[in-house]
Amino acid sequence: MNKTVLTFALTFLSLASFSQTLKFGKFEESELSLSEVPFEPDAPAVILATQGSSKFGSGLLETSNFVRIKILAEAGKEYADVRVRYYSGDSNTESINRVKAQTTNFVDGKEEVTKVSGDGIFTVDLADGYKEMRITFPNVQVGSIIEYQYSKFDKNLTFIDGWTFQNEIPTLYSKYEINIPESLDYRSIGQGENFSTNVEKTDEYGNYGWILRDLRSVKEEPYMKNYRDYVDRIEFQLARYKTNSTTSGIGWEDVLNTWEVLGDEVISIYSQNGYYRSNPIEKEFLDVDLSGATEAETAEKAYYYVRDNFKIVGEDWIYPEQNLNQLLKSKVGSPLEVMLTLMGVLKSVGIACEPVLIGSKGYGRSNLVPFPFLNQFDEVLLLAVLDGKPQFIDLSLSDAPFGYVDLDKHVKGGLYLAEKESKLIPIEIQHNSNTVYYSQVAINEEGELVMKSSHRNYMYRGLNLSHRIESIQKNQESLETLFKKNAAVVYEDFKVENELQEKDHLTLSFQMKYPESHNKDMLLFNPIKFSNFSENPFTQEYRIFPVDFGYAFSETYNTMISVPEGYEVDDYPLEESIAIPGGYVQFIYSSKLLGNNLNISGRLVVNNPLIPASEYPNLKYFMESVASKLAEPVVLKKKSDPIPSI
Repeated sequence: MNKTVLTFALTFLSLASFSQTLKFGKFEESELSLSEVPFEPDAPAVILATQGSSKFGSGLLETSNFVRIKILAEAGKEYADVRVRYYSGDSNTESINRVKAQTTNFVDGKEEVTKVSGDGIFTVDLADGYKEMRITFPNVQVGSIIEYQYSKFDKNLTFIDGWTFQNEIPTLYSKYEINIPESLDYRSIGQGENFSTNVEKTDEYGNYGWILRDLRSVKEEPYMKNYRDYVDRIEFQLARYKTNSTTSGIGWEDVLNTWEVLGDEVISIYSQNGYYRSNPIEKEFLDVDLSGATEAETAEKAYYYVRDNFKIVGEDWIYPEQNLNQLLKSKVGSPLEVMLTLMGVLKSVGIACEPVLIGSKGYGRSNLVPFPFLNQFDEVLLLAVLDGKPQFIDLSLSDAPFGYVDLDKHVKGGLYLAEKESKLIPIEIQHNSNTVYYSQVAINEEGELVMKSSHRNYMYRGLNLSHRIESIQKNQESLETLFKKNAAVVYEDFKVENELQEKDHLTLSFQMKYPESHNKDMLLFNPIKFSNFSENPFTQEYRIFPVDFGYAFSETYNTMISVPEGYEVDDYPLEESIAIPGGYVQFIYSSKLLGNNLNISGRLVVNNPLIPASEYPNLKYFMESVASKLAEPVVLKKKSDPIPSI
């Protein structure tokens, strides 16, 4: 993934530098006495303070960084190996120098300072123009305070990375300040719940500052992988700058200040690389029959032809690295390059199709902002009009059927690219990604309890299951590994029907035998054996980020139990209905006994896949109740022989 730099002519004014308010080895008493973080007592280390100060000069942005960390436990020693990643590229776009670091220990109340020597500070080359500055701190113990500072220089003045306040470990104090000269007009964009509610701001004579305190660590949480969309941070994009012309005098030059201008900038890059040229496409696909009875059929044929004849490698990104002719020759390209090729194919057969820039989940933007920040976007979808209906198309899932879109691209909106008419549009991708579990329970001829099951998984759930099955079969393992090990259960007769491309579902069928149930006086078993929520995934005390299920879905359970001859139902789960305020999720469970047949059914529905952290206590209780209900057994017992009359 390359970092693109947009350049412009600019004369900088003379600026005063920022003074560093945090000093090496100058500690507060509260820092020295701290042994645990009050709001996160299990934290192995804590960032006592971190500060960034940015200033412009000589065509560069210089940011001075200072970090102070205290080690609170043995596990915290890993934070004494520091890594700072930056983009150098071919022209030293970003660089780091003026690095200084030290370890401070306290022995019998006295400070012992160990400075990091030259061999403890070094740079490692990474792929695609990236480098990493690394610091290895010596003599680190529990109770040590480590400090480091460095200056980062950036030639990219259109986009400023800004500052991330929240970190992998708790942060007690985080400050960012920037001096912006009056000749520059930047738009800032902040993110995060703490930033929106608790930030301390300053704004005086072009000096801007933001402070956040007592930030929890960014921890892994169930059903949340897109942490970057919610962490507290701020970044900037240039909107305009002052010019001084001998003819017109002082004026302002706009920079990507409208969606139309931003869209045209991206379109020009695609055009320069040939992706809007029709001749190469028409020549390449001249002998390929893409005709269909409808535009949808034609688009589907084109999709499968491109998917199956071009190899996708590398990361999703909004800029191509090779031109159209190179791609057509190699048949190997990035997701963007192959999708732009598909766009050309569709246009060549008369189908309206344009790219849409999106900020994928996890890239850093949970919601688009109404100002044309290019850094909001990192991936591309295609929007075609098929038989009068809009259709989003994605090729980044190499084995997905036509119409499937990578779940990380299921976002609220994107930038539709059309020359001089680019605009923000909503993105709505309709799909039915549910699961239906059906089981039949009976006694076989050997007197063993048998549960025959069929799991039908639709669309994205089916696609996910197909990936798991493919991996298991590739390793020549049994599909029994899909389920928890249970010595009392034998899985057999697996059958997979993958009809995702034809009917949008995959069905897994099998049966379970309980050999130890033979001729037992009492049979006890779980009628709803399978669910993604048979155990509560939410066990932590509090939640920092929203719960993100990814998409709305339902699980439907239906079990038919034939009570065997000589047995009777001794106990079975009762009906129940559960929900939480706001209608985010709901669960219904029912049971009916009719003669020798017991029918157990249930349905779990996630109506809104994104549940705010404020609702976490309700969700935790809800899921605990669901797991408890799903674990309730059916009990069958042998009928007692009647006492003979005398």
